[in-house]
Order: sequence, then C-alpha cells, then structure tokens
Amino acid sequence: MGTEQKTHIKKGLIIGLILILFDIALQLTHNKFQPWVANTNIAILLIGVIVLMNIQPPKTEGKIVFSNLFGYGFRVSVVAVCALFIYSVLSVYLVFPDYLTELYNHNLVEAQKQPNFDAAKVAANKDMAMKVMRTSLLSMVVMFNLAIGITGALVGAVIALLSESFSKKKV
Repeated sequence: MGTEQKTHIKKGLIIGLILILFDIALQLTHNKFQPWVANTNIAILLIGVIVLMNIQPPKTEGKIVFSNLFGYGFRVSVVAVCALFIYSVLSVYLVFPDYLTELYNHNLVEAQKQPNFDAAKVAANKDMAMKVMRTSLLSMVVMFNLAIGITGALVGAVIALLSESFSKKKV
C-alpha cells in the first residue's frame, strides 16, 4: 500500500509537467489565444488522468473498489492542478509578466466589437481590470482544471471497473 500512496504524485506531476511544457511552448510561439488551445488543455488533462490512473489502479485486498479508484484519480488530478497553479503564479508574476497585458489587449479587441463599448470607461478602469484578470486567471486554473480532473477520475474509475469485470468474465 505504501507505493500506491505515492504513485498518484508521480502521475499527477507527469500530467502537470506536460501541461506546463505545452503552455510554455504556446507562450513562446505566441499561440496562447488560438481557439483550439482550451480544448487541447482539456483533452490532455482528461485523457491523462484516465490513462494514468488505469495503468496501475489501486487495489484493496485484491479487489478494485470504485471509491478507491475515484479517490486515486482525484489525488492524481489534485497534484496536477497544484503543479499548474504553482506554474501559473510564477508565470504571471515572473516568467511571462507581459501575458496579462496581452490578455487585456486581446479582450479589449473583443470588447470593441460590442455595440455598447465605452472607451473612456475602459481606459479609466484598466488597473482594476488587470487586478481582476490576474485573480480570475489564477482561480480559474484551480477550479476549471479541478473540474476536468474530477471528470477524468470518474470516467477513469468506471473504465477501470469495466475492464476488471471484463477480465473476470474471460477467465
């Protein structure tokens, strides 16, 4: 049981590292605002949790139990999200500090397409908007990715249970 308690850390760090390297590549190639980026991040996290938790699922007394599977997948997700959050804090404040300005300008271009756009109000509230964007970005990293990770844990637990039941039927 001792090694099973630590494998979720390794697997979560693998997923987190893949997402971090993907984000760094997007930042360096200036593709962060492409429409496909969000779906790719979701797919990496979702598929990563499902696959990695099914490679070596935790067992209790020789039986695979849904609660153990889900808990294991949840722990894998939490480790990945923690790694992403630490990277995001470092990214916003140290590594890519201009990203918030790029995000603000990108959102400003989108807002200018609205019929009730008021340039004077936007200019007056730029500092507050930057603070709100920073807080929103960091909180979204946690909440959104955790929701995706929980979904992956649920799906992964069901897949592991189904594969276990299929393997028992064949014997």
